[in-house]
Amino acid sequence: MTDQEGQFLEAVRAVLAEAGFTEGAAGAEGVRTVQHARGVMVGWMPEGIRSVRVRRRGPRRSRNAGRRDLPGLRHAFGLALAAVFRNAGFTVETRGDDWVLVVQPEHQPEL
Repeated sequence: MTDQEGQFLEAVRAVLAEAGFTEGAAGAEGVRTVQHARGVMVGWMPEGIRSVRVRRRGPRRSRNAGRRDLPGLRHAFGLALAAVFRNAGFTVETRGDDWVLVVQPEHQPEL
């Protein structure tokens, strides 16, 4: 990692901290930052939520029918992350409902 990449990663983490998001430890739930060729990927791993089982009445359709990954919650969190970084002046690309890419300035297209 170059000094510039390290500074950009720290700037991304500072924006997260200022917005009240703390980075989770490896293997635990929480916000994650991962270096990417064009910047930093930021996502959320809700381990506790992913394991929640929803009780349903009626016949059981499959072994995992009650499992819910709460895609609406993931989508809302992704929108919130993108808004936080855009408000801080960063360029952001969404990567599904799980990740956003905070683009490093030198990887932004010239206008």
